[in-house]
Amino acid sequence: MKDIKDILIKLSEEVAEYLGIDLIPIEYENLEIDDSRLILKPISKIVINIKYENNFLESAKCITHEMRHIFQIYWANLMDDKFARIWKEELAQAKSSANINVNSNEYNDYSLQAIELDVFAFSQYYLRNRNIYFKYEDKRFQRLVEEYMKKYLYEN
Repeated sequence: MKDIKDILIKLSEEVAEYLGIDLIPIEYENLEIDDSRLILKPISKIVINIKYENNFLESAKCITHEMRHIFQIYWANLMDDKFARIWKEELAQAKSSANINVNSNEYNDYSLQAIELDVFAFSQYYLRNRNIYFKYEDKRFQRLVEEYMKKYLYEN
């Protein structure tokens, strides 16, 4: 039986290839608030909360989420379309656990940013296509994610 970390390494390689991005290291650390975080400086890496170290599904969600943010950064800097313009603006002033109160209504504002809706939808879309299923707890948010996937992620 393969170790969970080996499976997650393979998943991260597949996601990077799918998105056409560079693979960056993934580490587990004690994060007080976040499930995961993309760190770009001084060294690029994805950090996943240590509480998910032995949880395949939550780690997979974190990996796809943060790798999609990397894709957004590339896209926003290389392209000139609707997504690039929206993502570039939001990335410059993004709400995150570093600048909001996660126990308040500000979390809704965070979740509804175009960059965040995209990564939440991408995580579900990508993992669903690999027969890994989950739904977000908030039913209204789940419906929004489903609509986003239908409109922007499913290949016609």
